[in-house]
Amino acid sequence: MIRKILNNILNWVNNLLRTIFEIFNPDTAFSWQTLIGLSVFSWAMSFLATNIFTIILASFSWWFLILGVYWATTSNKDISIGKILLSPWITGALVTIYIVGIVTGELPAYALVIWPLISAIIAALPTCLGENFKPKIPDRDKRQPLVWLFTSQLILSSWFQFYFLVQDWLVQYPTIAADTFEKSAFVVRLSTDESRQRLPRGTTILDLVASRLEEQLNNQEWSDIEQILLLREREQLIEQIDQIATQVRQEIASPDIKEDNLWKVRLGEISLRESGYNLELKAFWEGPRSQTQANLLTKSCQIISVNRQTDIGISLVSQVECDPVEGWRVAEPIVTSQSPTL
Repeated sequence: MIRKILNNILNWVNNLLRTIFEIFNPDTAFSWQTLIGLSVFSWAMSFLATNIFTIILASFSWWFLILGVYWATTSNKDISIGKILLSPWITGALVTIYIVGIVTGELPAYALVIWPLISAIIAALPTCLGENFKPKIPDRDKRQPLVWLFTSQLILSSWFQFYFLVQDWLVQYPTIAADTFEKSAFVVRLSTDESRQRLPRGTTILDLVASRLEEQLNNQEWSDIEQILLLREREQLIEQIDQIATQVRQEIASPDIKEDNLWKVRLGEISLRESGYNLELKAFWEGPRSQTQANLLTKSCQIISVNRQTDIGISLVSQVECDPVEGWRVAEPIVTSQSPTL
């Protein structure tokens, strides 16, 4: 049984190698197989070369590969969608990888943006070149298809660029993912999974600001707290909150995220309650949004007086407790298991 399985495997490998050999064994030396072979040879020699010869041989390997693939895919009419040959787009992908790789040493996202345009140029070359590769004006009946070709590829390239632009926005301004895309003509959510939520980044900022303010106001003499909360002394409290908000933004700052300065933390209403005061903090989102008005988050803190035993007796001190953040896109579920997709 084992011998039979091994024989089947060996027969399959033998047939595969024979098929590959037949494909890459041209009837004549002037063929795309020769170019592919030269590409492999140049690539192998580049590992043995040193200094500038490594780059030269690697470049020759790419040129032979590009020409060989273009020749092979153009001569094979089966590599098509209907009457449209895919050869220019396959070759265009190789040209894009080669050009971008030589310039940057990597394959960045914008390579996908220029790929359709390079492919359109390759597709138009046979129409725009005459004998001996001399440039010529395309025939009248070929001009309209060329216009449609470049227009379609420009639109495709623009869509790729728009996709990467939206993804960059979501990295730089993560709060955008908490917004609604119901009225967008370009961006839709593909996922319906509501198990995960994305809260506006302002909730983190507001929680940290409230926590720092709570630390500063907690266990203070009640007379000092009442002095701070007086209307004529409120400018000092506003300045204190601004300083805390600045410190928080600096601490959570990330080189990829640019939205923190678009969250403006402000002191809200201060009102009396039965045993103390209600203090409200507000955070306004002034960045990109689907509504014209600024989006608002609020956090309420209760400041009450309690008796505290000290060395000299019982003293009246402050106790601060803050509620969870409420407001824009906090109480309602927000789907973000996948990024918004074009």
